Amino acid sequence: MAILERNGALHGTAGTVVFRRFRNSTVVQGLPKRKKKQTPASQASAGEFGVASTAAAAIRLVLRSVFRNRHDGAMVNRFNSAVYQSILRSKTALRGARDLHDGDLSCLEGFEFNANSPLREALRVRPTVSLTSGGKVRVQMDGWGKLSGLKIPSAVIEAADSYRLRFLVTALNFRSEFYEYVAVKDVTVTDWKDMEALDFEMEGTIPEGCMVLVTASLDCLGVSDTGAGGGLVNTPSFSPAAILAAFRTTEPLSLQEPLKVRKEAGGRHPGLCYAGNELLEKMAEVAQKRKAREQRGGRRVRADGIAGSGTGRNGPEGVVENERGVSPEGVLSAKERLSTDGDEGTPFVLGKRFSL
Repeated sequence: MAILERNGALHGTAGTVVFRRFRNSTVVQGLPKRKKKQTPASQASAGEFGVASTAAAAIRLVLRSVFRNRHDGAMVNRFNSAVYQSILRSKTALRGARDLHDGDLSCLEGFEFNANSPLREALRVRPTVSLTSGGKVRVQMDGWGKLSGLKIPSAVIEAADSYRLRFLVTALNFRSEFYEYVAVKDVTVTDWKDMEALDFEMEGTIPEGCMVLVTASLDCLGVSDTGAGGGLVNTPSFSPAAILAAFRTTEPLSLQEPLKVRKEAGGRHPGLCYAGNELLEKMAEVAQKRKAREQRGGRRVRADGIAGSGTGRNGPEGVVENERGVSPEGVLSAKERLSTDGDEGTPFVLGKRFSL
């Protein structure tokens, strides 16, 4: 109830508003609303979006040297959505107990890091990526006459002397929290000769339990004062880079063993950017506590898509032997990795595992 004082001022509650004095004025505020408690389904959805967001951030960090921060303003949100859709379309695990390893990786294929200059438009001949029976990534591409296979703005053509088409194979293991640059290959394109058809296998061995991303980027190289090849002349408005293919070669490890290993090591290594396993662990604990409360109350447990903390998709804890392959000592932090990335040369250390 609001009270009208002798001086004409109001204070108190009237309907959905509150009158109160602030300094020498009467302030009207909306009545505070009681915060609704999240349902189990909304908790699982929020947690799963968090898993997708942290996975997308980790991939962007790993592939920073592919698009070199020359991307459109909406790229981060677009990529978060692509990763989230991939997890949502999983057909092998329940909500609240799945990550990108369980997702539909075709949602990532064709993703353009720069919507202002899509690779599919700049590169008129589309590369084809496949996996050989020996576990190697094979790239095939038709040839073209001189620069007829490229669509490049005139301003970039004037500044560029040659072009470099770079293919990169990257393996990521979110369960064991590491990634590895498996193979990189550069193809030089010049404007004075035809481009022959390409058909080659990328060297390197893909680690067990990893998902694999095959990317391509088009680098425009300028001319230095000495006439030798110069630096990049790519701009934020023209820097084509995309994910050509995404697939998994083997089944990932169960979530439980990597979580156990990290706990015994005293937590995550400083500088790590992926927190999906912690989120999944917390969701499992919440689901287990809620299940215990419902059982004590004699109510029927409703299936909400959240798995208990004692089992993973591959069975009871401890059934699958973990092959982590990464120790906290000797791995580069995210900050240290970024300091090694540059615009020139090959900023990818092949065959070395880095911590996510």
